[in-house]
Amino acid sequence: MALYYYSSGERVRLDDATAKFMVAAKTFAAELEREKISSRTHEHLLTKARRGLNVGGRAFGYDNVERKDHERRVHVEYVINQDQAEVVQFIFAEYANGCGLRAIVKELNRRNVAAPRAGKRGTGSWSTSAIHAMLRRERYRGVLVWNKREKTYRKGTKVRISREACDWTRVEVPSLRIVSDEVWFAVQEQIGRNKNERRGAHGRPPRYLLSGLARCGVCGGPLTAINGKFGNETVKAYTCAYHRDRGSKVCPSSIRRPVVAVNAAVADWIHANVLNEEVLLETLHRLRVRLSERTHATNAELPNLESETKRLRTEIARLVKALAHSDEAPHAVIEAISERQAELAGLEARLLAAKAAPEAISLEIRRLELEANKRVANLRSVLDSNPAEARKLMRSLFNGPLVCTPTQTPDGPRFKIEGTAVIGNVLAGEFGAFCDPSGQRVPIATRPGDSFDSPSLDPSVSNVASPRGFEPLLQP
Repeated sequence: MALYYYSSGERVRLDDATAKFMVAAKTFAAELEREKISSRTHEHLLTKARRGLNVGGRAFGYDNVERKDHERRVHVEYVINQDQAEVVQFIFAEYANGCGLRAIVKELNRRNVAAPRAGKRGTGSWSTSAIHAMLRRERYRGVLVWNKREKTYRKGTKVRISREACDWTRVEVPSLRIVSDEVWFAVQEQIGRNKNERRGAHGRPPRYLLSGLARCGVCGGPLTAINGKFGNETVKAYTCAYHRDRGSKVCPSSIRRPVVAVNAAVADWIHANVLNEEVLLETLHRLRVRLSERTHATNAELPNLESETKRLRTEIARLVKALAHSDEAPHAVIEAISERQAELAGLEARLLAAKAAPEAISLEIRRLELEANKRVANLRSVLDSNPAEARKLMRSLFNGPLVCTPTQTPDGPRFKIEGTAVIGNVLAGEFGAFCDPSGQRVPIATRPGDSFDSPSLDPSVSNVASPRGFEPLLQP
């Protein structure tokens, strides 16, 4: 293997001290030039920022307009987009009057107002996060703020970090004003009041079993828990967060289902069809058979491994003897000894693993059987009393999110819940590392078409299901 410089095609040589010094010198020169380029770029952008020009990026409410001298582009400047400016003014006015982010978002989506571009990440609709950022952007009152963040390297990776406020560049550009100072400061006061009311609410871990684990089958948005009225009782209910926050234009699914009922149905299905004692014991039995087969195959290789180990030890002894009778220390002999010692270490490790595997595997399987029975017995209590542990179990059990699609049943609107359950993930995460000697995990899953009361144990397929007794699985 050889290393070459990309620009010149010259081979990088580290044969002697002079070659190493030249490589270090070239590296230093390249690093110095990179720093100079970065400094010149920063100075150029700072000059543009002080003139109130565009220094990169787009902002809702403005167009980026090129100014040219004949065919040569001189610079790019911001120009107010009147249609978008009216939207900005509406947002600021509504928030200053006490309207919340969600209400503003729903109204904008209801009117089919074009949202800021978000590339492939966006849904083409307004979101509360977009409004949140806009209400804090001083550009809308005619003040450009630049140099808040900078790019740097940490452990060889380019990252963006925040600068101190004293390093910011602030320039007043009255021609870019969209909202008045009166409205701007009214909005900032409202933000401060709302922040004080909600202080301490951010960063709270999810409180409900499916929060962050379930998605809406209509729009793909996350499910969230809100207050819902069922009869005369107000309880927590799962619903689509996009419908709640962005309105029916983005997601028409308005179904709400009680959190307790959904959690209980999911827990009952898991207990009955995935983590019951019969399935787990059968899984462990199959695992024992597979590991035993792998162990027998490894034992068949033992004579060859022992013969190869003996040969390497003999060769190393001869090389050491030759080295001891030599007046000089030939590098070729030393290198040959090192290579054989490394190969010998690998063979000895394989021998040790092959001889110890049967006893270790048997003990581990017996321990796991006892642990699995204990955890299955406590499964329901864990799901009910320890949300954090239950969510950990759910993440290890299902590959990907649960998809909740609204459907009409004789009992009314319900969720059809679909997800891929793989028992191997749970066993690996909760009951220990279920691996065969080759290091591969052994997943066992239920078959999609099987009855929920008697799941199949085919290791080659996974399961898509809706909990029986809650949202029935609809077959075509």
